[in-house]
Amino acid sequence: MDIVRTFIIIFSVSVAGKFSSSIGSEFESLNKCSKFHFEEKVLEKLVRLELKMQLLEEKVMAWDNSITSKLDKMDNIKKETETFVRSSQNSQLQDQMRFNNSYQEAVEQFKAQVKNETSSFGDQMNALLESLSLKIQMISEAEKKRENVIKLMQFTLHQEQKRFNTSFEEVVETIKVNSNKTLHELISKHQPDFYELVKKRETVAFSAYRTSHQDLSKGTKILFNKVWTNVGNGYNPSTGIFTAPNACLYHITAVVMSAHGNDLYLRLYHNGLAMSGSYNDGDGYKTGTFDLVLNLQKGDKVYIAAKHIDKLYSDINTYVTFSGHSVYKSYNIYGGLFYVLVSSLLSSELKCFRIRRWKSVIKLVFFYM
Repeated sequence: MDIVRTFIIIFSVSVAGKFSSSIGSEFESLNKCSKFHFEEKVLEKLVRLELKMQLLEEKVMAWDNSITSKLDKMDNIKKETETFVRSSQNSQLQDQMRFNNSYQEAVEQFKAQVKNETSSFGDQMNALLESLSLKIQMISEAEKKRENVIKLMQFTLHQEQKRFNTSFEEVVETIKVNSNKTLHELISKHQPDFYELVKKRETVAFSAYRTSHQDLSKGTKILFNKVWTNVGNGYNPSTGIFTAPNACLYHITAVVMSAHGNDLYLRLYHNGLAMSGSYNDGDGYKTGTFDLVLNLQKGDKVYIAAKHIDKLYSDINTYVTFSGHSVYKSYNIYGGLFYVLVSSLLSSELKCFRIRRWKSVIKLVFFYM
């Protein structure tokens, strides 16, 4: 309020100064105006000044009221803030006290629990240590028993080995005495079978071809009517069928070609059962192949036949072939070894053969039986 009043006084002094200046200027022009006109002008200015003062006073009063209201509001806000701060502080203190109490209780409970668990764990460890000590003692006793058993077994084994060596030497001597007669009988009995086995192990191979096309209907066999190789005479060029001379593994291959603009659908058959197929469409000359390994028995038949009505193409360039051969180890070396060992046994140097060589000969003889 003091500030507002000071502002009004300063403003009044300023207006009075201006008014005096105006009156002075009016006095200077007094000579030019009448007295009535002068008083009128002075009165008019006083009225205006009074209006301005009244308006200014109203504004100052309004400012005063506004500032007073705002100051009251600020006092209320300050009081509310202080009340809130005190309330917050009290609440914080209470929470802090509750937290401290809860924390203290939790610490006490944890200490008690740790103490109980430590005691229980100690008891368990003691029990485990006692059990472990008992088991170690039992293992030590078992180890001692095992060592005694091993020593006894070694002694028994040594005695049994001595008896076995004595018996084995007697058996060997008996076998040596009777070996010549027994071997002669075995050789006489199994020599035909041995020769038959060697004959069965002979190589079987064939390779046939065509140099002209062949019109095919469903089920027609491909006739590879020209032969390069036919070891064992298993392939028949007049029928196109390979018949296995012996039971063995056979590697069978074939190459075929379709005529230009014709499809070619062929299958390879084993005893009438389709094993593999080759399909070429009619876009130009195309080749198809067969490549199989079959376990054939003696008399099994293998051939290639058409699935549909087609045309097989070939010419002097030999685009079409059918081949196969047996797959096994050669036994000629084993036959020679058999002959050498049997001859040695039948010789006068039989006594120089060790028992190990004698066992090998017996195994080899029974292998060829």
